[in-house]
Amino acid sequence: MNEKKLPETGEIVIGTVKRVDKFGAYVSLDEYENADAFIHVSEISLRWVRNIRDYLKEGQKAVFKVLRSDPTTMQVDLSLRRVSKREKVEKLLWWKKKQKVKRIIKLLADRTGLDRSELEKNLFESTKGKEAELYDVFERLARDEAVPDSLRGLPENVLKTLIEIVKQEIKKKSVVKKGTLVLYCQSGNGVVVIRDAVKEAMSLANKDQSVTITVIGAPRYLLRVEAEDDETSERLLNQAAEKCIGYVVSRGGRGEFKKG
Repeated sequence: MNEKKLPETGEIVIGTVKRVDKFGAYVSLDEYENADAFIHVSEISLRWVRNIRDYLKEGQKAVFKVLRSDPTTMQVDLSLRRVSKREKVEKLLWWKKKQKVKRIIKLLADRTGLDRSELEKNLFESTKGKEAELYDVFERLARDEAVPDSLRGLPENVLKTLIEIVKQEIKKKSVVKKGTLVLYCQSGNGVVVIRDAVKEAMSLANKDQSVTITVIGAPRYLLRVEAEDDETSERLLNQAAEKCIGYVVSRGGRGEFKKG
């Protein structure tokens, strides 16, 4: 993939600190063939900086914002203090995905004996060279989703190896949420009612999810759910609680739920 020689002004970049002196730090830009850049001490923090190494050390990778970029002089000035928390998190996530994609392609080339540059060309074709989008494709493969059309042109043995690699390299993400159920059922078969209510709630989970309900001490029960993301986990938690309480109420009992 072709990369620009220098970043644009305002761009968020990843850099590695090469040298620190009393006026600032010299940085190599990881995404731009290690082009040189400089960050002045005044752009490191909103607070007074007594010692630059309290913020930046040689060999450290950090997220910077480009203040100035001059292709004529090949000079790039950076800022650390102007990078928002959100920009930092998003950039680091993007960088992590990029490095993971590179590793997967390298492993695929090593295991199949195919040319790495040719593999990159074929794999990146559908995402127009965007590592983060290709990572999302790999992530779907790791979750056993259908193979996208963009990969169906790969030889069967190469595709099989690719799937094996992404499953090893990309672990399934999960979010756990918990809450406390308080269930009452005074009828003669109250124990059976609550047991069946628990079964109803647990049946809501699909193969990539889990719902468990364990006794804390009657009438209190711990409801725990695990799902692929925060939104799904929250929804599953609420659905499981509603299902359980609804079942108990329909049999003459009552219940309540508290998150956390």
